[in-house]
Amino acid sequence: MIAGTLLSGAMLSVHAKETLHLNAEEEQQFLYYFYEAERLIQLQQIEQAKPIVEFCYALNPDDATINHYMGLYAQAENRLEDMADYFRRAYEQAPQEYWYNHHVLLLQSTDKKEQKKAVKQLAALAKENTKNAELHEILQKAYILRKQYALALDVQDRLDSINGYDAMSAMQRYRLNALLKKNKQAVYEIERYLELDPDNYQFQVFRMQLYEQTHQPLEKMVVAYEAVLRMDSRNTLVMNNLAWSLCLLGKELLRAKELARIATMRDYKNPIYLDTYGWIMYKLGDCSEALFYLERAIEYSGEKVDKEIITHYREVQKKCQ
Repeated sequence: MIAGTLLSGAMLSVHAKETLHLNAEEEQQFLYYFYEAERLIQLQQIEQAKPIVEFCYALNPDDATINHYMGLYAQAENRLEDMADYFRRAYEQAPQEYWYNHHVLLLQSTDKKEQKKAVKQLAALAKENTKNAELHEILQKAYILRKQYALALDVQDRLDSINGYDAMSAMQRYRLNALLKKNKQAVYEIERYLELDPDNYQFQVFRMQLYEQTHQPLEKMVVAYEAVLRMDSRNTLVMNNLAWSLCLLGKELLRAKELARIATMRDYKNPIYLDTYGWIMYKLGDCSEALFYLERAIEYSGEKVDKEIITHYREVQKKCQ
């Protein structure tokens, strides 16, 4: 049975086209049944509308709205070839109203020529409909599908002029720049949004992870870790990473020690945390404490000990003899 919500998205405001090939009596008959079908669809009486829609199609197979309805019924009944044909005919007869279904099918095709045709048609429609956000969103997805990331970025500019700049825009700009291997611009897009919304925890975490992945300078890492820790004060991973960054910078070693101590107390078998605390103690001149925690880091590492832990342990052994 066809779902009641399937036709609810139909363009009910679009009336039947003038049907010049019908005589006056046939046209009047067509319009009567057309509006009755729409009335039933608006009432969610989808199955009752079906035979009337089919009758309208028999009267006038060139009407865009009727072809659209026929496509939706074919879709519900899994008659995929019929569905594609109906949606194509609806688009050809009224491209401004019935572009969506036809082009989504073309983009889902494995035929690259069909995809290319869809992109070309969508781009032309977007030029004519500069305020249609949905159309631009589909065009952008089409560009991404074909790995035309620079064109997808251009579309984002248009989307921002329609919808305004927001978190979704910033994320999309980041992703597209990353795909274009423009890492500096990708980082900038995250930083740009945080200037507008510094209390956005998700973006603060994302910036922190992005900085780690792109190996940003330690000073920037400290800023990112501090921002996340202010919002999530019990995050031991961030505590450890902030402590480590401060240690490498040679700044606030006593604070770094306290952060590392708390992280180690909460997860006392974590070799990374133990290594951080041990190395900070070494930098503070406490060799016995440093060796103790570095030995624990090796002990809890199991069979595979991180090379950096071994390097730290050997240096402390050598310098503290």
